Amino acid sequence: MLRDGRFALLTRDGAASGPWSDRVRPVRATGPLRVAAALIRPDGYVAWAADTPADTDVRSALLKWCGPAESTDQEDDPHRAAT
Repeated sequence: MLRDGRFALLTRDGAASGPWSDRVRPVRATGPLRVAAALIRPDGYVAWAADTPADTDVRSALLKWCGPAESTDQEDDPHRAAT
């Protein structure tokens, strides 16, 4: 899941990562999940998690950890893992 160097957005419904899709892979949880959403770093650590996140909470976490959605220059993104 994390071999491509992208973050993983783990949710119960497999919500899309939208404009961050170049840096974030959406993943639908198929087993028990103690939170409603979690952003997993490429190294496997949890960057962010929430029990009842609003869409704005998810976008804020994506912005904080993955940079601006409109950014396409991956070399300047300090949160982007080398591939």
